[in-house]
Amino acid sequence: MWQVVEVSVGPQIHRGRFRTEGKQLTLEWRGGRTVEWCGMLRPEVVATNRLRQLVGRPIAA
Repeated sequence: MWQVVEVSVGPQIHRGRFRTEGKQLTLEWRGGRTVEWCGMLRPEVVATNRLRQLVGRPIAA
């Protein structure tokens, strides 16, 4: 089941969704999809931090 995550970067709010399969987290957002390893961390913490990192990067031209 997909869960929604939101992060604020400056004045903008970015949304994504994530789901877990075992210890693996799949995160989808406007810019694409990524797979992360959760380990012992809660999935919502991993998803929030990773989304903040991804939307904070400048887009390559």
